[in-house]
Amino acid sequence: MRAQVKKLLLQVREVWLILSITLLFLLLFEVALSLGYAMLDRARADSGAADWRARADVYAGVAWARDYYREFEESSATRWASYVYWRRQPYQGRYINVDADGLRRTWTCAAGRAPAGGGRRIFVFGGSTLWGVGARDDFTIPSLLAAELAEAGTECEVTNYGESGYVSSQEVIALIQELRAGNIPDLVIFYDGVNDTYSAYQQQVAGLPQNETNRIREFNLSHARGSPALRTLCLHRMVDSLSLTRLARGVLRRVGIMPPAGDAATYWGDTNNDVAGKEALFRNVLAVYRANVRLVEALGKQYGFQSLFYWQPTVFDKSHRTAYEEVQRKSVEGLEPFYGEVNARLREGKFEAEHDGAFHDLTGIFSDASRPVYIDWCHVSEWGNGLVAERMAADVAGLLAAGKTLANPVLAPP
Repeated sequence: MRAQVKKLLLQVREVWLILSITLLFLLLFEVALSLGYAMLDRARADSGAADWRARADVYAGVAWARDYYREFEESSATRWASYVYWRRQPYQGRYINVDADGLRRTWTCAAGRAPAGGGRRIFVFGGSTLWGVGARDDFTIPSLLAAELAEAGTECEVTNYGESGYVSSQEVIALIQELRAGNIPDLVIFYDGVNDTYSAYQQQVAGLPQNETNRIREFNLSHARGSPALRTLCLHRMVDSLSLTRLARGVLRRVGIMPPAGDAATYWGDTNNDVAGKEALFRNVLAVYRANVRLVEALGKQYGFQSLFYWQPTVFDKSHRTAYEEVQRKSVEGLEPFYGEVNARLREGKFEAEHDGAFHDLTGIFSDASRPVYIDWCHVSEWGNGLVAERMAADVAGLLAAGKTLANPVLAPP
């Protein structure tokens, strides 16, 4: 009996030694990998390779792209914002500046150029494309719109309310918050489509903010009964942050088992044969959007402002794609059929006729462009922003020419 116990203890000791040596080896390997990745990330940042979009063909011969994307990474931190979930934290840089309210700086005319009586106030809402990913402060769509209008002699104070990931419902809520505070514009402009459609693709439900399942999980974790799930999440996050995990993912991507980093995950693929469900989802994307348009128009009647709405283009809509743009299209080609179906329903719905010139489908604005436009599948160059801004400025001029003064009544703040 003693011999058996002694043998068992020796076996336990051997197992313990093997496990200890293995854990020590993994720890040392993790430390070495972490140091190596830290050096690699630093080298990439110094070379401007931290964000792959800095190498887009739209930046050929551009000296500022490397520093811009360094600022973009630094300025991407967000904070909680009631009702709309998130806003960027304040940031000051050479190319990107975000104020204390989380709003990006917009171009304003030089002192002394403003016309007598002051300019009109324009609020512009949208997601990251409107915020201006890939563009400097003075070359976002709102900035270029302000410059276009000023050049035409119509001075306006344009405010960029765009924020990465926002869907149209978040933007409507952001507008309501401004109205509630007595901050009333003369004109509001909404630039949407990409995020509303992607959210539905991602979650198979129209009308939700992106990644709503994360918000649900976070809320449930706040309850006392959520402690086990919280521990599991912390463990998952810890494992996810390991350099060993990063190495394993890199190997799996190289052998084709995992998709490349940054690819859009496929949640609604060809394996789903629910034709009626797909059709309902396509139409619900637009039903939610249409309801938001009507809400804004109703608010405009009550508060005395005009409104314009624009549906965004993507790389799928460009006929003459460059080699770089084709790579971007292929990286998210699972999205293409979904966007095509939603856009087809949009045209069938005759939105432009329904809203008396207030709605504009811009999916074809770059269709015939042969020069590079896209830095990824949905964000465009400063030149592309300029084309969109020109179109918006023309529409604003049309409102003025039609006798719509864009003037709102004086309403006292609450």
